Amino acid sequence: MARLLSSRLVTLILAISSATYAFTNPIYIISNAETPSLGLSGLTPVGLQRVQDCIPSVFASLNIGKIVSCLPDAETSSCFSTIATATPLATSLGLPIDTSCGTGEDSDDECVGDLLTQFAAHSTKSIVIVWDLNQMDSLLENLDADEPEEEDDNDNDDDDNDDEDASGGHYDIITNVVNGILLPDTSQSCAGIDGQAPGTFRRSLRLRKKRIAIAQSKRRFNSRIAGKRSYHL
Repeated sequence: MARLLSSRLVTLILAISSATYAFTNPIYIISNAETPSLGLSGLTPVGLQRVQDCIPSVFASLNIGKIVSCLPDAETSSCFSTIATATPLATSLGLPIDTSCGTGEDSDDECVGDLLTQFAAHSTKSIVIVWDLNQMDSLLENLDADEPEEEDDNDNDDDDNDDEDASGGHYDIITNVVNGILLPDTSQSCAGIDGQAPGTFRRSLRLRKKRIAIAQSKRRFNSRIAGKRSYHL
């Protein structure tokens, strides 16, 4: 009887914890804007145009209540361009940039999830996450958002032949998470910057999404083994 009561208590606690971390705030995720080659600091002229003339207008009417970006790391040089990308948006919206969370192996995987949960406890406004392009997959894995179920439309594109991330190097991508579901990526559609090149086709983004889904499954399994909780947005 004692074991049965203990088991039911654990189940109840887990259910309450899961409900506590669930929220419905829309989340918009973008990367840093264009950066120079050879590891040089700052943003390129195109990157500056994106962050000054485009990104603020993209999010102006989306009821943004919080901006999250990664903490700059002097050793790896990560996230400096991310802050440069987020600053004009923060200025236009009159919001601070929350840089509580870092990137890399020593960072807390649950940090961003904690921030979003804390904000959602007292606000239903949307959230913008501006993250380092090279750390984007890790961010999405840690947020533990799920792909919507969809039928196989036999659209193979070049998925079987390309090992490259289809979204790699595309600074215009907006990833939208609603109710814990990853919606199809969209473009910022910045005038004079973004758009499809003549004679080309849009490549499938499924490769990146498949990798994220596999990584999430491994993470959830490891979390169960280690007794760690995972976030369900």
